[in-house]
Parts: sequence; structure tokens; C-alpha cells
Amino acid sequence: MSGGLTGTGHLARLILRRDRVRLPLWVIGLGGIIASSALAVPGVYDTPEKVAGYAASVGASPVSLLMSGRQAGIDTIGGITANEISQVAQLGVCLMVTFLVVRHTRAEEETGRAELLRSTVLGRHAATVAGLGYGVLAALLVGAVTTGSMLGAGLDTTGTLAYGAGLTLLGVCYAAVALVAAQLSTSARGALAIAGAAVSVGYLLRGLGAMRDNALVWLTPFGWAQALNAFGEERWWPAALLVVVTAALVALAARLTTRRDFAGGLVHPRPGRPRASAMLASPLGLAARLLRGSLIGWAVGLALLAVVYGAVIPTVPDLLESNPEIADYIGAGSDAEGVIIDAFLRYVLLFMAVVATGFGVSAVLRLRSEEESNRVEHVLATRASRTQWMGAVITVAVLGSLAITVFMGLGLAAGYALAGGDADNAMRVVGDQLTYVPALVLVVAFAAAVVGLAPRVSLLAWALAAASGLQVLLGETLRLPDAVQAVSPFWHLPGVPGESFDLVPGAVELVVAALLIGVGLWAHRRRDLELT
Repeated sequence: MSGGLTGTGHLARLILRRDRVRLPLWVIGLGGIIASSALAVPGVYDTPEKVAGYAASVGASPVSLLMSGRQAGIDTIGGITANEISQVAQLGVCLMVTFLVVRHTRAEEETGRAELLRSTVLGRHAATVAGLGYGVLAALLVGAVTTGSMLGAGLDTTGTLAYGAGLTLLGVCYAAVALVAAQLSTSARGALAIAGAAVSVGYLLRGLGAMRDNALVWLTPFGWAQALNAFGEERWWPAALLVVVTAALVALAARLTTRRDFAGGLVHPRPGRPRASAMLASPLGLAARLLRGSLIGWAVGLALLAVVYGAVIPTVPDLLESNPEIADYIGAGSDAEGVIIDAFLRYVLLFMAVVATGFGVSAVLRLRSEEESNRVEHVLATRASRTQWMGAVITVAVLGSLAITVFMGLGLAAGYALAGGDADNAMRVVGDQLTYVPALVLVVAFAAAVVGLAPRVSLLAWALAAASGLQVLLGETLRLPDAVQAVSPFWHLPGVPGESFDLVPGAVELVVAALLIGVGLWAHRRRDLELT
């Protein structure tokens, strides 16, 4: 007989051994981005005039409030630094712990590896505790890198410690959320979807509460972490909220573990039909069926997010009433209202287009997961060729990304119209959203080339999407040279609304995308399958 925690230490060492490359990549990648930003910001805002200009414009910007919340001490260099790194730091640490915890809990059960381990002397709760401890370790490492970089930049010690503590506790809290999600779903994809939805809702509630300056910020861990008021009048009691909720979530996960069957979940999948439809007889139909759930989830989630963004647009001019000096600061004059709305739309359209690349890349990586699970053998045992199978998945990824883009534009237009915006302007944003389709297709094509050429390092498929996201979030803040920002395909396309449409950059990107897809198909057909 073994206790519930027997073997936890051995399992923790096994996790660290397996992720000896993955964990450093997460910490160095995310921590490096945060550190570079923290070290660069003081050099950019190096005069009192620049600090005051930032506080008057960005500090009251609806985009900044929505994305980074209402940062304390925004009129200090510490507050500016915290405001600039929050988008990447907070979302990054939450997504990191979510992926890591699910990988070593639910994914292990789904693949059957956990069953082999459980056949040894291993307690029922060992995997849960080891997975949670791993997530906590990752959050602590990123928090330590963030704190060290901010101290290295010469920022206030108390404010830095408050910000680092809030970021670490936020990551630990969402590690516990991922632990609960792993008990609910029977698949790693489902657990990631549940935990990802929790991150998205929490982040959005904090942003909306910050814009309205109301109690919504107190309904989310993001708001509690920011309520420590780093670089303002620091207060430490909101940290207790994060600790208590984390403890409650861990207790809930432990309880759920004893209430479900091993390898099962509390949310049972719906049984399939006894007979397959005629559509499944073709590679394209099978690919569409496999990716259907993911496509619906991405489309609905991003469309709802777009509705929220659209509903915010009519409130943007209120910024001018409370801060009339902003019109002079941006040089907009009498057209300040239109300039601010266009700037807000330009950022939102670009941000949502970059986020939409997540579906395209994950859809292409389904090729790799089907290959690793040996299920692709059954497909290729039929008359379907490798080129037909990979081409079908890429087709669904591209068409699905296009559909998501359209839904985002419609959601943005609907939110704008429902909030009292002009209907003609609302429908214009649908066409503006489609401007970024060539860049989105290029990101998908890059992922296809990686899967074809280097399947063992298929995570590189996310490289171009990650570079695009960093360019959007930090390109202007870090004053990156054009040669670096040009890595993002979105950077080459005209920013709409505000810039005139140019057909050439999009056409060039589509040609490059076609070449990359061709390379991926050629390489996939010539290489051996990476079966397990």
C-alpha cells in the first residue's frame, strides 16, 4: 500500500529531466523579453517631459487600460516600465504555467504514460502535486528574472518587489486553474481550452474594469495582482486573495482527482455516430472533422472578444474630455476624435489578426500529433497520399483562419454598432480586418514548412507567430530597428484604418507563402514518418 503522495519527489525529478530543454527555453525566452523591455524603458523615457507626456497620453489611453490595466505610479519611470511589460509578462506567465501543468498531468494520462508510472509505487496525488510544483517553479523563475531585471534597471526596490510578487502569485494561481482544468477534461486539448478561457476571461475583465474604473477589476486574479499598486502606494493585502484562491483551487483539484476514474474526466466526451459520414472518406473531409471543434472554439472566442472591443470604440472619445491636452500632444487638432478612434482600431485590428494565427499554427501542428500517435498510418494505408493529407490540413488551416478573420471583423462591427457607433463605419472594419490575411497565411505556410522539414523541432512552427506578437506588443516600446520588426509579416502591410491600401506587400507575402507550402509538401513526402 502506498500513500497519496508516495513517489512525488521521484516524479518531480523525472519532469525536470524531461523538460531540461523546454523549461529553460520558456524562462529564457519569456524572461529575456521582459528583461530587455525593463532595461530599455528607462533609456527611452529619460527626461521629465517624456515621462509626463507618457502619463498624459498612454496612461489614459483606452488601449493601454484595456491591455495593461490601470497601473499605479504611471507618472514615474517604474510605473511606465511596469505598464509596458505587463502585457507580455502577465499573459506570458499564465500561458506558460498552463501549458506546463497540463503537459505533465492530463497529457500524461491521455497518452497512457501515466498508467505505466502508476503501475509502480506511485500515489494517486503524486502527479497532481508534482505538476503543480513544476508550474510554481516556472512562475518563480520568471518572477525572479523580472524582479532582477527591474532592479538592474535602477527602479524602486519596494515597487519592484511588489510587481515581482504579484506576477509570481498570478502565475501560481493560474497553475492551480490548469490543475483543475486537467481534472475536468479527458484530453489535453480540452484542458488547455478550459484553462485558456479562464485566462482570457480574467484578462478581459481586468481590462474592462480598468477602462470603466469600476469593481470588475476585483473579479479576476489579474486585478488582484495589479492591486498591489507597485510603484504607487504599495499595499500587500491583495496578495492574500491570490494565495487563498490558489489554495482553494488546489484543494478542489485534489477533491476532483478522487471523484473521477483514472484517465477519465468529469466532463465526458460525447460518443460518436455508429457510421461515418461520406465526408470522412476524403482527406479534406477528415481534416475538417478533426479541426472542427478547434475552429469553432477559436471563432467564437475571438468573435466575442471582438464584440467587446467594438463596444468600447464609442467610449474612446471620452478620453479627450477628461484629457484635452492629448489632442495637442498627438498633434491631431480639431480631428483629434477621429485620430484616436483610428489609432485604437488600428491596434485592435492588428492585435486580433496576430492572435488569430494561433489557430492556423495549431491546426498545422495537428499533422505532427497525428503522426506521433500513429493514427496517420491508417489514413495513408488508404488511397490518400502524403501530399493529399498534408494539403488537406493546410487547406483547412488557411480557410479556417480566413473564416476566423471574417468573424472577428463582424464581431467588431457588431459591438461598435450595438454601442451606438455609426453603422457605415462599423461595416468598414470587416474589410479592414481582411487586410491582414496575407500575413496570416504566411504564418501558416511557415508552420507547414517547419513540420515538413524539421518535425522533431515542430515547436519552431510558433516562431513567426511569436515574433509577430512581440513586434505588435513591444516593437514601438523598445524602438526596435526596422530590420528586426520586418521579421513580422504584419509589419509590411498597411495599417488600417489610417494608411492607404497597397496591394504589393500582400501579393508578395502570398507568393512567399505558396513557396513555403510547396517546400513543406515536398519535404513531408520525402522524409520518413516520425512514428512512436
